[in-house]
Amino acid sequence: MIHIVLNEIKATTDTDIINKLLGKGYDWRVRPPGTNLSVTGGHGPVVVVVNMLIRSISKIDDVNMEYSVQLTFRESWVDGRLAFGYPRDNTPDFVILTAGQQIWMPDSFFQNEKHAQRHMIDKPNILIRVHKDGTILYSVRISLVLSCPMHLQYYPMDIQTCLIDLASYAYTTDDIEYVWKSKDPVQLKEGLHSSLPSFQLSNVTTTFCTSKTNTGTYSCLRTVLELKRQFSYYLLQLYVPSSMLVIVSWVSFWLDRTAIPARVTLGVTTLLTMTTQASGINAKLPPVSYTKAIDVWIGACLTFIFGALLEFAWVTYMSSQNYTKSLFSFSHFF
Repeated sequence: MIHIVLNEIKATTDTDIINKLLGKGYDWRVRPPGTNLSVTGGHGPVVVVVNMLIRSISKIDDVNMEYSVQLTFRESWVDGRLAFGYPRDNTPDFVILTAGQQIWMPDSFFQNEKHAQRHMIDKPNILIRVHKDGTILYSVRISLVLSCPMHLQYYPMDIQTCLIDLASYAYTTDDIEYVWKSKDPVQLKEGLHSSLPSFQLSNVTTTFCTSKTNTGTYSCLRTVLELKRQFSYYLLQLYVPSSMLVIVSWVSFWLDRTAIPARVTLGVTTLLTMTTQASGINAKLPPVSYTKAIDVWIGACLTFIFGALLEFAWVTYMSSQNYTKSLFSFSHFF
């Protein structure tokens, strides 16, 4: 059973309710008592129920290893000091507060966030709803740039795992406990799975990431996004052109061995073109110490093209040797 001390309020308008709730008797700097009855006095951690709606994912940056996401972030907790009615009385079911009306709120932050922005047009996109039983719903629309360490061994046929980590900055697990909403903890905007230009959102899961530091143990929630890279772009822009360059370099095998300018031009041109294409691909990727799948492909293409040049040099050399021998034999004939 949850013990909630109800304020003695006999008011019917939202204005009267808000004025009495946020009067001198309420201190927004002090967290509300927890609802964990296993703790003596009911002063356990405040249970914060979290869910979010992911509106968009954009700008997945392989070089800086980051991505941008816009989401509606929602938190819900119980503050018994703000209860103002009984389930079936004539008071409103809830009242809505503005961003300037201060109540106690969890000090949540995103652990892997690089940049963040709250949306303020046309008004601050914030909802604070106080229910009559003291349950608070806080909802805000935010845009985040989050760090996403990427493993590119299988690039461009890779699947990246990007995280959204949420935790309290100052309150330990003795004060705040984050839990996922039991139903639909993470919602996705319709069409989000296939709306990314270079990736496909293949799976979304939720888990916990509670961590222990020198200052205490902190509750943490984690959203795991699995992003599968779309291969069709690289098939048309890289694999098909590089395959054609290799085939074109092999055309020199059918040219007359005496057509030296044509064979040199063909071999050198395809080699330089392939090198330029490889440089363009690597310019879009961070410098890493391991070999990527694309490196193996480009290396194989360069080997075949360079092999065609070596074949031309070998044929030219052998032809000159045979020509010299024939001249030597012809001179001995006389």
